[in-house]
Amino acid sequence: MPREIQMPDVLARAEAAVASGVDAAHPAVHRSIVFVTERYHEKFAASAVAEHCGLSRFQFSRNFHATFEITFREYLLRFRIREACRRLAAGGQSVTGIAYAVGFHDGSYFARMFRRYVGVLPSQYAARRDDAPRSDA
Repeated sequence: MPREIQMPDVLARAEAAVASGVDAAHPAVHRSIVFVTERYHEKFAASAVAEHCGLSRFQFSRNFHATFEITFREYLLRFRIREACRRLAAGGQSVTGIAYAVGFHDGSYFARMFRRYVGVLPSQYAARRDDAPRSDA
């Protein structure tokens, strides 16, 4: 059985911080969470996010890790995988379509990362949804 992606604590903390207002210690880092939420499906470099936040790449990386205890790259990857899980569970789209829709530009890389975090391939995750018992039966 697929495991739930191991990131709720990190994403929940980040989303809660943004919802409640910015952390006085690292307000620029919180702007990056909004940036990811709005643009996760696009291809962008961490340096562009750092610039958006008004920090150097080094300052951004250091502050992001200090705030959330993971790298920005790891956060973005987890965010995209979580969104892919939501879309796969909803159905109606191909695995490849979902991969591109959440910001992956290589289906093979998407499948590897999905399996690393979720424990099954995206197609297996989608099939699990299809195999779920129906309440209207």
